[in-house]
Order: sequence, then C-alpha cells, then structure tokens
Amino acid sequence: MPLSPTEPGVDRVLLTRILSPDFDCDVFLNDFLQEKEAEWRRASHKDLQDWVGFGVPEGEQEENGVKYEFQMWVRGLVGF
Repeated sequence: MPLSPTEPGVDRVLLTRILSPDFDCDVFLNDFLQEKEAEWRRASHKDLQDWVGFGVPEGEQEENGVKYEFQMWVRGLVGF
C-alpha cells in the first residue's frame, strides 16, 4: 500500500528514515524527491524542532540494532 506526500495541500513530510538494516515491508512511502513538479528541501534540525515544539534527537540514532534518523522535508515554503 503506497503512501503519497504529493497530494494537494501537503507541504511537509516528517520522516523517520531507517538507515539499516533493510526490512521487508508491505507499506512504503513513494520517493517524493523524484517528483518533477515538487520542489522538496530538507529542513534544518532547528526548523524540525521548532515546528514540532519539542526536542528531537539530531543525526543518526541507534536502537536495538536499527539505525535511523528523524527528518523533515518541506516544499513551497520560504525561509527553509
């Protein structure tokens, strides 16, 4: 079941990117960065924390052998 952040009105993606290991998943997010008409930019860590309103661990994290990173992507917003 694919999920799509390219729906009208979607201007922000909060993403937990799994860096390793690879998992066999049945739900995935389409590669929204490859969409020609969408101009996505990765927001800074400070902008992520400001938007969610609380502290978010920065950079690569690891828990139970899973490496991941919290990210926020925005499109069509000035100042990012």
